[in-house]
Amino acid sequence: MEEDITHSSSGTDSQDESIHELYDEDADQQDAMWMAERHPDTTDAVLSCPGCFTQICFVCQHHSRFPGQYRALSTEHCSVRPDTYAFGKAGLMVPSSTGEFRLVVCAECGTKVGVIDHNNVYHLFHVLASSS
Repeated sequence: MEEDITHSSSGTDSQDESIHELYDEDADQQDAMWMAERHPDTTDAVLSCPGCFTQICFVCQHHSRFPGQYRALSTEHCSVRPDTYAFGKAGLMVPSSTGEFRLVVCAECGTKVGVIDHNNVYHLFHVLASSS
């Protein structure tokens, strides 16, 4: 026995309208312009926090000696713990001969993402990197 299945199109128009209200054809272009204005330099990667995936660095370069480590002059959504110092350990790949490093954490979730040195250069090594 076959049943006739009929589809009502009464809800289709309202669904199409709501989709069009949420869609912005110019959003990608506007996002690209925002990035170009705020971060005009080129970058080796866009770095994200491994704990919450918040983007924390848009302009960085691969460290010349340590794979998986990046250097940057600025970060976003990060905070420096002024009272917490990190000292070089083989596991952290931070040279101990250069002195003290302050701990850098994700401002959103508190995950440790790297350190900042006495020259205010960020060394980010606990991050997720994506191509720019």
